[in-house]
Amino acid sequence: MKQPHPTLVETVLHTKVHRMRPYRKNWCIETNQHKWIAKHVHPSWLHWWVQVDRELRARGFTAMQPIYTDGGEWLFMPFIEGKTGRYTIREDVEQMVETLAIFHRLGRGLMTPPADEAAFLLPERIAQRLNEFYRVLQQAERLPTPLRELLLAYGRDFYLDGLAAWERLRQMPLTRFSLKERRLHALTHRDLASHNWMIDCSGQIWLIDFETATYDAQIGDVWQMASRILVEHAWSEEWLQMFLSQYEKGRLLSSFEKKVLSLLLAFPNEFMREVIGLAEQKRGYQMKYSLPYLQKIAEGRNKWKYQLKQLFYW
Repeated sequence: MKQPHPTLVETVLHTKVHRMRPYRKNWCIETNQHKWIAKHVHPSWLHWWVQVDRELRARGFTAMQPIYTDGGEWLFMPFIEGKTGRYTIREDVEQMVETLAIFHRLGRGLMTPPADEAAFLLPERIAQRLNEFYRVLQQAERLPTPLRELLLAYGRDFYLDGLAAWERLRQMPLTRFSLKERRLHALTHRDLASHNWMIDCSGQIWLIDFETATYDAQIGDVWQMASRILVEHAWSEEWLQMFLSQYEKGRLLSSFEKKVLSLLLAFPNEFMREVIGLAEQKRGYQMKYSLPYLQKIAEGRNKWKYQLKQLFYW
């Protein structure tokens, strides 16, 4: 992992560096007065994000840390003393969902052009997830015992669920909609795991880790976050209604977006993502954490299917 040179850090932050240590996939830097996080990022993305960050702040979005850069490949932010958000706690979820809606509303129609012309948009990401899961499923017999048994018991059913959802989504003008959202410069985060929300010691909520951000269909963020929350709460109708109510305090969903969301929620993204992460030994996926989560999803499949039927009445 590339390390920033202390002289560079001191030049950017205008303070003396006392200690530098690895922190998750980044660096934690201790200086005279504060602690900082240093991230090594792609220069073209950094140039784009600095402009987007400036626009968002000018529009009034404050739930992200101030950033400093070397103008090249290093991004520096104050270290947040606090805790990660939790999708199991209602108070946290209410704040996070409302903050996401404000991020989306203020992040529409930005002046900053896209970082590049090639875009890996929502429909392509869904298709890739389905294809990756199919490849893993074909190799199930060669996987470690707990994962192999789980896939042999449930993998085919979840694949067929995903395939059926994808076929319904293909009948919608989702690709055209996603391209339109990109042309309209609709900002998305695209990695709304609970650890990308922080709550500091004063209770202030922060959205972090924007390296996956781009212009895309914002309903993809809504789906991603709703899926994770609903898995945690056994597909509770009450939690779904709360989620939608909190989101629409900050940004109203169109009727088309609601229809798309009902179809997206029929795609078993959480099950597929965790299986692929374990099977391919991706960083951040560990059997002791992911396997119980997968078992929880598998055991809740019938309730999930029942709740989906209610959504199609939107």
